[in-house]
Amino acid sequence: MDPFEQFYGQSEDDPLDALRKLLRDLGLPDDIDVNDAQARTDLFRTMMQRFMPSEGMSDDEMVWSTVRQMARHLVASLGPDPSGSSRAARQVSDAVHLAELWLSEATVLPPVSMTSVVWSRAEWIENTLAAWKSMLEPVIGILTAGVNDATRSHFDVDSEAETAEMQAVLRPLVSKAISAMFGAHVGEGLGQAATSTMTGTDFGLPLIPEPIIATLPTNLAAVQHQTDLEEEGLLLYCSLREVARQRLFHEVAWIAPQIIALVQHYAREMRVDPDVITTVMENAVIDHLSADNLASQSDFSALLFAPDQSEEQIQILARLHTLLALVEGWVDNVTSTVAHQWFPGWEPIAESLRRHRATSKSGRSIVTPLIGLGASTKAVRDAASFWETIRVAKGIEGRDEIWKYPESMPEPHDISDPQRFLNKALPENDPFDDELRKFLGEG
Repeated sequence: MDPFEQFYGQSEDDPLDALRKLLRDLGLPDDIDVNDAQARTDLFRTMMQRFMPSEGMSDDEMVWSTVRQMARHLVASLGPDPSGSSRAARQVSDAVHLAELWLSEATVLPPVSMTSVVWSRAEWIENTLAAWKSMLEPVIGILTAGVNDATRSHFDVDSEAETAEMQAVLRPLVSKAISAMFGAHVGEGLGQAATSTMTGTDFGLPLIPEPIIATLPTNLAAVQHQTDLEEEGLLLYCSLREVARQRLFHEVAWIAPQIIALVQHYAREMRVDPDVITTVMENAVIDHLSADNLASQSDFSALLFAPDQSEEQIQILARLHTLLALVEGWVDNVTSTVAHQWFPGWEPIAESLRRHRATSKSGRSIVTPLIGLGASTKAVRDAASFWETIRVAKGIEGRDEIWKYPESMPEPHDISDPQRFLNKALPENDPFDDELRKFLGEG
């Protein structure tokens, strides 16, 4: 059997017509001698270089190169993306300074020496890419291993040297193509997130390791236009939330590593669905390829991983969602405490932003349905009520003291029943302590 027919199948039309069209699309000569085995191998090697111009890249490097390119391309397609004028920078600086002053009365977490900056959407992508990478690295590792196993199984090495040489060319091509497809999926989600976030950590994720208060004027202006909110009020409210969130992330040092560790643990339990990879390879016949669609077929990545969650994954996801809800609920509680005292008219802004988050595409779309990163609106609302109950019962210091150790954090059932958590947290009388007090008193 001709090698072309072996790998791509036969068709009622001339099986080489589609190949010649693809070669023309790629700017390659379409008059090669298909009966020459060396010519065919050289052709496939050239095609691989054209499809994957970064020859020599690992699959991991291919994924993240594609992520950046896709995300930047998406935000660029939406129109101008300025960093912000000097006027916007001054406004942000003033809002952050005021937020710092107000928040000192609503939390015992101390101020952090932070720099306020204004970013474009593209700058947000560049400055948060390392955090996304650290969370998703296990996913990429599992993807790479699964693709390599599937391609080795699919391309059984034939005894004929000619076929084996062609297989050696095709295996890395398929592997890198699938990596590029997955990278395109993640990059599209990251680009969508960049169009809806208004501040650096607006999704409640520790995406910026440095103490920076980042604001995206382009996205603030878009929300302000959609909601008819007053510009200064919207900026001030978003600054309050971002400053509160950054104080929490930088003062409570275990939060960011815990979130990342939970995501990585969940990802390590994922398994690639080999049937999906096999289907992709079988459908990637020569008459379906074009110069434009090889790296853009990212829909399959939603099905790439085995859909069934293990019991361990379900437990990890519950812990992750609880922690994210507690972070955003605490931010809600601190912000509303400040706003009630100093910021009349804040409630319509808060409600508009809640609706905006519920309807816009956010950072959750980057990994959904792979991990489902994010907390629901209801979970955040319940967590905010929990923190308010604790604040009323134990004061601001007692509320913030709970963050000191991860072991003291509430469980999901505690959030729905804060009084139970308070009762559990109260120290019980110890008979030994009573006897010790008596002894010391007698002494």
